[in-house]
Amino acid sequence: MHLIQKAALLAAIALVFYFDGRYRIIPNKLITVVVGLGLVTNTIISGWTGFALATAGFFAGLIILIIPFLLGGIGAGDVKLLAAIGCLLGPGFAAAAFLYGAVFGGIWAVIVLLKKKNLLQSLQAIGYRLMLSAAGQKTAAPPLHTFASGKDWGFPFGIAIGLGAAAALVFGVPF
Repeated sequence: MHLIQKAALLAAIALVFYFDGRYRIIPNKLITVVVGLGLVTNTIISGWTGFALATAGFFAGLIILIIPFLLGGIGAGDVKLLAAIGCLLGPGFAAAAFLYGAVFGGIWAVIVLLKKKNLLQSLQAIGYRLMLSAAGQKTAAPPLHTFASGKDWGFPFGIAIGLGAAAALVFGVPF
């Protein structure tokens, strides 16, 4: 990982914090720049191997978050952000950024649910859905409290991904 890639990542994280925190959107122009930098820097550094690494990182980031996106739990910008991070720093880094980010997002969700006094209700809804699923029933369950269920208390997951990427820079990729 070169200094220019680290600097690009940190700049992108700062912009994601601003845009996702204030407007709940991650601009496509930002994603395009990060993907472009990932393709160019990796190709310059390692030739075709670097290009392949950048491409693999892009698809790794995309694959990691496509299911939560399709289920309505996160936005498309979050998916594109992780794909762009993977393109810049590779598939292992994308996976680490996601895992660290999931920890940050999970901690924030518990804090918000405790503050709103909805933690018990959400855990009961999850348990109810699991019991229905185990029984093979498709009866409608009470709604879960998710980040997508209300901007008044949710947490922009792009911020969690940014925090996860920063943590991956500091603590490294564990695999």
